Amino acid sequence: MSVLNSKYDVIIIGAGPVGIYASIRLAEAGFGVLVIEEDAQIGKPRFCTGLISKEAFDQFSLPEGAIEEEFSFATIFSPSGLKLRLKSKSPVYATDRTTFDQGLYRRAKEAGVKFLLSCRCLALKVNNDFAEVKVALGASERIIRAEVIILATGIKYSLHKFVGLTLPPDFLDCSQVQTAGRAGEGIEIYLGNSIAPRSFAWVVPLRKNELRIGMSTYQNSVSFLKTLLKKLSLKGDFNIMRRPIPLGTIKNTYTDRVLAVGDAAGQVKPTTGGGIYFGLLCADLAAKTIIDAFKAGDFSKKFLRRYEINWKKRIEFDLTMGLYLRKLIADFSDEQIEKLIQFSAQEQTQRIIEKYGDFNHHGRLIKELVKRPLFWKSLYQMLISK
Repeated sequence: MSVLNSKYDVIIIGAGPVGIYASIRLAEAGFGVLVIEEDAQIGKPRFCTGLISKEAFDQFSLPEGAIEEEFSFATIFSPSGLKLRLKSKSPVYATDRTTFDQGLYRRAKEAGVKFLLSCRCLALKVNNDFAEVKVALGASERIIRAEVIILATGIKYSLHKFVGLTLPPDFLDCSQVQTAGRAGEGIEIYLGNSIAPRSFAWVVPLRKNELRIGMSTYQNSVSFLKTLLKKLSLKGDFNIMRRPIPLGTIKNTYTDRVLAVGDAAGQVKPTTGGGIYFGLLCADLAAKTIIDAFKAGDFSKKFLRRYEINWKKRIEFDLTMGLYLRKLIADFSDEQIEKLIQFSAQEQTQRIIEKYGDFNHHGRLIKELVKRPLFWKSLYQMLISK
């Protein structure tokens, strides 16, 4: 960026897809937007399985050039090797997140968004008439002002304390590697306490005989991933990437002149750990709220609270039901997991899954399941299993 202004309409901290999408929406509405990113390149380094629904691509006009593979089903493996095949109503795409992020970046640049890369944010401060960010530019520091700030910092929460925002209540420990290898036709999910205690592992096949293999646990994910790689007969010097994934949202996603979106707000599916769709949806709602705030000339937390009200209307039910399901089965024994797979494979359950299953919104399916006597009968049998 050749010229850095001292003030912008909006500053967005974090140039992941959520932050960039919010910047596009605001720039297209005519606002001056600066996106600050501490990494030197957009989309690098990256840690993401990159599974995104066709619905998200259609809804947000996402970069189709990032699509690596298309899936219509996933196979879940129980601890003993039982298979449960789940079909998807619409395609799910495996994407290259670097290409994905850079495609959004080009779109943002075309819309007039300014980017400041290799720049670390040191502090935030909210005043009566503006908000300000202290940044490190090389060996010097500088203050940049804006009417409003969006925190799209992903899993980095060091700036939250400056404006009184909290952290998510819990986290998953996740690791992933991309390596050469062959797998089945669809996505594979592995359950079992010796494989992925209290959570699950995954294998996503890509073109050119590559695999994206990941592990989510509550601790020691790298160790469990290495064990899984051996079980899958994969050898080599793997470049394992690791990151936490938030479970649960922060207490408030807004305050005076500041909104938090995506992982920075904990807006992540508790069932799978996926955050792109919810993040983009909330980025859109954040942009709409800020546009309204400029029209009203009001950037107070009382006005910006409508952002949280609106995103909760859209996804709070899914988040709540997803956390309920995760907590319910997190401490299942392998025998209980086997019974869960058997329950899910029953014809009556399959009909419910096919009717109400949705890659992005899991709440309705969970609600429909718990309404059935069959669920409670099966749950009782699971809970008394030893």
